[in-house]
Parts: sequence; C-alpha cells; structure tokens
Amino acid sequence: MEANQIAQLVQDEIRKAVTDSTYTFSPSSRSIYSPENLDPVIKTVVPTATPVRSFLPRVPGMGEAASFNKLTSRLDNQAGGTGSSVGFADAGQPNQTSQSSTFVSYPYKNLGRDVEIGRQQIASNKGGNLEDVRAREELIKTTEVLLGEEVMTLTGDAALYSTEYSGFSKLITTNSGSAGLLTASGVSSYAETLFQNGADLVSHLILNPRQNRALSDQLEGSGTIQRIVIDNQGAATGGQHLSNIVDGNTGNLIKVVTSRYALSWAFLLSVRSAAGENWIEMEDLEAMSIYDVPTANHSIQSRVYESTVLKVIGEPYQYKVGGLATS
Repeated sequence: MEANQIAQLVQDEIRKAVTDSTYTFSPSSRSIYSPENLDPVIKTVVPTATPVRSFLPRVPGMGEAASFNKLTSRLDNQAGGTGSSVGFADAGQPNQTSQSSTFVSYPYKNLGRDVEIGRQQIASNKGGNLEDVRAREELIKTTEVLLGEEVMTLTGDAALYSTEYSGFSKLITTNSGSAGLLTASGVSSYAETLFQNGADLVSHLILNPRQNRALSDQLEGSGTIQRIVIDNQGAATGGQHLSNIVDGNTGNLIKVVTSRYALSWAFLLSVRSAAGENWIEMEDLEAMSIYDVPTANHSIQSRVYESTVLKVIGEPYQYKVGGLATS
C-alpha cells in the first residue's frame, strides 16, 4: 500500500472518530462524533416490526426545526375551496385569492438508545469476537428505537411530552369520526370525505388487529371475500389476511396496515398525491445512525440515534377515527 493511501486511511479514521466542529444546540459547545449509518440494519428490521415507518417517505432536514406550508383548504374554486372564479374579462385581471396554507414549524426530536459493554464482559470475551457481541446489542437497541418511532408516529403528543413529536392522532384535525367497529361502507364514506376535499389517492388504512378482523368478517358476510380456497388436489386453506380494500370513489386500492400500536385509533391516509408529491413525510435532521460515546467507565459505549419529526403537509387529505374496539 502506498504512503498516500495509508495517509488517507488514517485521515478517514480520524474523521470518523471526532471533529473540531461545534454547534448552537444544548450544550452550546462540544465535539461532534461522525455517525455510522445503520441503513442495512433498518432494512432488515423495518418491514415486519415497523410497517408504518416503512411506507412513509423520508426527506433530509436542516436547522433546528422542520418548517413548511401546511395545506389548510381545497384549491378548487368551489365554496369549500377558494370560492372565487378563475375566469376574468379581456383587459382585466384574474381574481386574487388568499393562500390555502399556513406556515408551521415543528422542532426535531431526538430518539435513541445506548449500548454499553462492561469491563467484566470485555474481560470474559478475551479471545472471542467482541464486535459480534456489540453488533447483537446494537441490533436490539436499533429495534427499540424503530419501535419507539412507530409508536410516536401514530400517537405521539408533543404538548404532553416535550421530548416527543406529535403523531397522527394529534396532527389530523380537519376530518375525524368515531366508531366501535369499522365497516367497508364506513371506510368508503371516510374516503368520500377526503375525495370531496381534493384527495386523489387515498393509499393507506392503519388499524388495530381487532378492526382488521371486523372488516374481514363484515366482507365475508357480504360475500365479497371467501375464507376457504381449495386447490386442484382438494386441499383446503382456511382464513384470510385482509391486505387491501377498494376505494369506492376512485377505484384505487387502499393498503390495509395492521398495527398493534394503533390502539383505539384508525387512520385513513393520503401519503402522496397522484402526481407523486408527499402529503405526509418524515423529515430527518440526522438519519438513523450509530456513534461512539465517550465514557469514563472501563466499557465500550455506543448510541443508536436519530433526529426526526413527522410532517402532515396535506392535512385535509387525512382522516382519523377514534373510539374503536381493541378486543
């Protein structure tokens, strides 16, 4: 290996360990540790453990808060929208309308867990692979952080807990209802409200396991779905997993996402517009990462960490239903 290559490797290791940069958060001055991104771990864990996190778009953030224009009303010229005709006379000028959005700012929240391997564990592992032990513990703590984000995204309350960001149960305010058990007709009615508000692609329905079963039973009773499939050998497979439901207004398929963390809530979401714009997204000041933490103890300590916040941009295109049965 040439001298310049060795020098570059040393420089890279130093850069990964620590820099001399400072920033203005709290505390006001301290060293910055360069994180190692955990993307491979996230891809392994997310699809099954955190289904809501897996379908939400993520964008990079900057500054101390996520600031954006939140849509507050329809954009058409009907009574529920701008209420102003787009037509105008020759040599005239178009009607002026006020903005259909409001500027909001949500501070980023830190989510994390620490991994520490103590002196006795280090000593007892002599001759073994300490990194395997550390990687296993980091995977466990990564899962904890991901699950914590999943819960916060659904039911977080920044007003009640200052270290949390608000989730769907708090950020969705325009459209809401209550029910004991969901029905296909009820879901279609909620989707109709969103369609009338201007939503063109209702994409996800998040609900608890009891509500998924209620929808399945109701659809089976109406003959819309069948529980038993018989193959050409006469073997029967019973039961079902309701994964999609048809939006009766547009014909789009709504993905049914069953979450144990939805509690008594259900959320009917338009994550993106038909043109691909994000109506809901997570904004990451720092993506899920891991970095070494200085410690005075005879131990190895690392921190699994992210700084993020939930943004509901197209708020009139979302619907929440409360009071649902959970068992």
